Amino acid sequence: MPTLQDVAREAGVSKMTVSNVLNGRRDRVSPATIARVMEVVTRLGYVPNASARSLSARRSNIVALAFPSRDAGGVTPMTNPHDSLFLSEVEAQVTQAGLYLMAHSVNSVESTAHSLRSWNVDGAIFLGTRADEVAALHTAYDAPMVFVDNHGTSPHISNVGIEDRLGGQLAGRRLIEAGHRRIGFVGPRFDEPGVVRERHAGFVQALTEAGLSLRPEHVVHCDAGFDHAVAAARRVLAAPQRPTAVFATADIIAAGLLKGFVRAGCPVPDQMSIIGFDDLEVARHVSPEITTLHQDIPGKARAAVEVLLTQLAHWPAARSERRVLGVSLVERESVAPPPAS
Repeated sequence: MPTLQDVAREAGVSKMTVSNVLNGRRDRVSPATIARVMEVVTRLGYVPNASARSLSARRSNIVALAFPSRDAGGVTPMTNPHDSLFLSEVEAQVTQAGLYLMAHSVNSVESTAHSLRSWNVDGAIFLGTRADEVAALHTAYDAPMVFVDNHGTSPHISNVGIEDRLGGQLAGRRLIEAGHRRIGFVGPRFDEPGVVRERHAGFVQALTEAGLSLRPEHVVHCDAGFDHAVAAARRVLAAPQRPTAVFATADIIAAGLLKGFVRAGCPVPDQMSIIGFDDLEVARHVSPEITTLHQDIPGKARAAVEVLLTQLAHWPAARSERRVLGVSLVERESVAPPPAS
């Protein structure tokens, strides 16, 4: 079985350098050296003694990814394409950094903090938290934390997100450009600050700029699941002066709406146009393919891990950091001018 000395000799560095890389003290090592050490670790199949590493560094070398056990509609992250893709990339990045990932579904702030303390987790990435939960988590859990897609306003929060409001604007402008004047909005409820509220605000802004308004009867609440969206399509079509186009806040919703509209005899895009959000594979796997807003989900996961690693390297003097990734419109086949009638 290869030893720490074997890795150091093969990589042409000292044992201390290898230890620094594997224990997360990477601010002391150049990126090129880190890459060389990790390549040797992988090639030789070196397995560090986790207990010894934890005791010597006074760290567990475990980071957590905490996510809601399910949303209000019963959708779990493992069945949500956005979340499953994010989880997969976080795991890959954490492993590459020589650390261990604990994926943890949570029901409350109290249970989350208790679990993280029990496992002696070095730091955590939080997916799907509400803005009002940030302060409670900081109080209950004193360790590096990075939030994802959290629209809290605290200056002490480290957050990685995207330009959600701009995405809503781009969706609205594209449908208006196609000639639509009655445009609907389909997505989860947005009573509290968050991703959906930001996308809705950008969408409404685009309508207002064009002298239009979003009618209350054209707003349909729908959880982020395919079957929920199929059912929501009938509610969209039942609205007085039904819309000729809809903006769905997620591609999985857009795909479900597409099936629901076609099933109800309302073909897309001849009778109804759709724009989604995320640019997931499902947007290309349906017919017609869905026009959508692209966000770099793997890039968002990589950024979250990078911010957490920086926090770990400088804790407890680490500063909060906010990163915002861009969005862009991806033209496909689901948008056309409104029907003449």
